[in-house]
Order: sequence, then structure tokens, then C-alpha cells
Amino acid sequence: MTIMNRKYLLLFLIIILFPAMLLHAEEPAGYDYNMPDTILRFPLFDAPYNTGDNYTFPSMNQSLMIAKDTAQVTHSAVWDITGSQDRFVRILALILWDYIFFQLPGGTAWVHEEWHRAVMGQYNISSRNDVYNFDFGAEAIAVSHVNDSDLAWLKENHNPDMVRLMAAGNEAEVQMSRVFRRESFFNGRPVIYELPGMWMSLVNASWYVIYCSTKDADRDTDEFNEKDGDDVKRRDFTGLDFTAWIYDLNRPDELYSDRGTHPSGTGIDRYIRYSDLTGSEKKYLRKTGYLTLLNFISPQLLGYEGFIGTDPLTGRGMYWNFMVLHNLTSFGNDVSLNLLMQEGELNLEFALHTYFNKEHYSPGIETGIHRYPFSIAGKKIFCNTGFILFMQPRDQDFKTGEREPGVWFSAGIDIPVIDDKLELYIDGDVKTEGWVAGNVYLGRESQGRFGVNYLY
Repeated sequence: MTIMNRKYLLLFLIIILFPAMLLHAEEPAGYDYNMPDTILRFPLFDAPYNTGDNYTFPSMNQSLMIAKDTAQVTHSAVWDITGSQDRFVRILALILWDYIFFQLPGGTAWVHEEWHRAVMGQYNISSRNDVYNFDFGAEAIAVSHVNDSDLAWLKENHNPDMVRLMAAGNEAEVQMSRVFRRESFFNGRPVIYELPGMWMSLVNASWYVIYCSTKDADRDTDEFNEKDGDDVKRRDFTGLDFTAWIYDLNRPDELYSDRGTHPSGTGIDRYIRYSDLTGSEKKYLRKTGYLTLLNFISPQLLGYEGFIGTDPLTGRGMYWNFMVLHNLTSFGNDVSLNLLMQEGELNLEFALHTYFNKEHYSPGIETGIHRYPFSIAGKKIFCNTGFILFMQPRDQDFKTGEREPGVWFSAGIDIPVIDDKLELYIDGDVKTEGWVAGNVYLGRESQGRFGVNYLY
């Protein structure tokens, strides 16, 4: 479920964010980008996810790219349409568009719900994204048409996925913001285009977690139950995401039916109230809410595209920036410090992760290369790679002190085919057991994708 307080979001964007955008959203003078401003990525096939019963679609990667592409195209259009206006009007137009776009298909609420659905979809659990109701005044959007029996099966057989299910919408919003900042930095797309959308998404994501750690959350839960009545299909799969997240995180062996009967007398009482949580669960949820504020540590969120410096190892000029990311996970939390670097044709991302459950911390290290050019038979091709080495709680358990190592590796190529405007891409990844942001599978898995890039 997506919860929004849209009036306060709009007020925040105009009063707080607007001056920062107006003052600082400038490309640094003297820097020469090597890439096209915008690369639209159309993921046509994602295996094994798309090979499920009835062609399961979209995967996490597919919905993320659809939302990214839609946002970039519309942001560019808004900026171009208002080209005759001064900077003040153009920025205001972006803010108003993102306020509208938030609840449209392809917008933030849509991808939030699609990532919830993707976790269920890997097990062929059907659901519906209620963004397609086009209820623009709604302050809550559900993932509906989910059977109690499917949720009971998932809870009993795959509790880490049940926990991840609750956090996946928040994960989508954080990863969307990460992709926007990476593409701005590496490709030279002006960060100002995506600034209102990133702020709206991250503010809403942070507020949602913090709100779930207050007594006011029970008021909404009671209202949802009353509106749903005995219509099981109408009900959201979980109600407020993060009261359910912390509840199932602490109860891996509890049966789903132990939640009791819905107040209407029909079906299971899915929605977890704040008052259902223990004192320690409330405390951990509040702590997690505060941790979400780390997502705002990023110069790009204030319009600073990057910084020009000197590589201490090579002595060559380099371009750099950084961001801090926080994600709720299947075992607790992940906080990472991500450094973006560009030196010549090398585009590099390096990150240090801290994974932690209730009381124990584990390290991780990540690196990735973005569109490194090389030639085959005189034909230029671009290479993308990623690698994560991590230690995470054994069996994704919240309370254990035992850790187990894991690894994730990805590689792909982008192949130009038409006038440096159209590319075919093929990529894939393999992983051991463990949580990786944007990868729906918690177990061992290998994936393969192909699609089309359009550059402009």
C-alpha cells in the first residue's frame, strides 16, 4: 500500500526545495561529458521472472525502467515546453507535473506497488495494482485481489520473502532515486529535471516509515478495515507496510492465521496495528524511520551535479559525487555510502555497505562500471558490470548473530545498431543466497535480460 499526504508534499516542494533548485541546479563549468544526456531502456524480456505462469510481468527491473523512462521523457517535455519562460516558471512546472504524475501509471506510486507485486509474482501469486483505478484524490493506494490462502502460504514457507514483500515499495522509491542520480552523473543529464520527483519520492518514503511508528497509524488501519468491509478482493495485501514489516520480521514462525479474523467476520485480519507491536518492535521501527533520513545525504539532491578533482592514484583529472542510501531489507536494514567517479572513459561506482539486523552488523563492498567502451571488429560496444561481496545474517534472520557470505555479479553489453541512437542490450546476473537491492530473489538465482536502448 502507498500512503501519501499530497498537500504537505506539494507544500514542502515549493517552500523548501524550490529555493535550493533555483540556486544550485547548474552544470559545473568546464566539464565535458562523454555520454548522451538520456538513455531510455526498454526491457523486453527478463528471465526467469517472465517465464512464470501466464507470463508474469513486470519484473522489478522492468517496472523500474518503465517508470524511469516515463519520468525522463515527461520531465524533458515539460522543460522544453516551458523553454520560453524564465527559470522560476520552468522549475514550478516540473514540481506541479510530478505532483500529478505521482499517482499515474508509470509514476512513483505505480512502481511502489509493482515492486510489492513482483515479490508475490515470483511465486505466481496474483494481485492487482490499484493505481489503475485512477482515483487521484486517494491518500492510499492498494495492491488488491490477493487471496488470504496465498499470503498464508508465503508466510509459512518463505517468511524472509514475506518481510521483503512489505518493504519492497520503499525499496523501489530509493532505487529509482539512485538510478536518476547515477544517470545524471554518468550521462550528463541535468539533475534538475528529476529533482522534484526524487524529493517527492524520498520525502514520502521517509514520512511513511516514520508515520507507521506513531499511534496515528491505528486510526488509518481502522478506517481501511471499515471501508473494506467483507470484500476480501478489495483489501490491500497488508495495510500499512511497515507495521507489518516489523511484525513479521520478529515472528518468522507464527502462522498467518494467528492474526485472527477480520473485523467484518470474513477472512483473516491482515492489517497490523501499531498497538499490536511490542515495545521493542516499536522502538526498532522508530529507529528505522530515522535511518530513512540518511537518503537525503546527497549533493545532487541540492542540485550539485558533481565536483571536479584529481585522482590521488593516477594524478589525472576526475569528476566525482556521492550519496548515502538506506533500504529496509528482509533481515533488517542496509546503509551504504556510494561514491560515483568518472575519469576519462571510465565510469565507476563504489559503495561500502553495512547490513544489520536486530543487534548485529555485517559488511559489504560493491563496485560497478557503467558503459565502458571497447571495440570488436571495429564496432564500438559498451560494457556494464557490477559486483557485490557481502556478509548477511544467516537465513535472513532478524535475531541471529550468525552470518554467511554471499556474492552478486552482473555483466552486460549495449550494442549500437542504428546511427548511435538505437542499441540492443543483453545482460544477466548471478547471486548466492542473500538480499540485493532490486533483485527479487533471496535464494540462489541467475537472471538474463534483453531489450532496446534509445539515446537522445
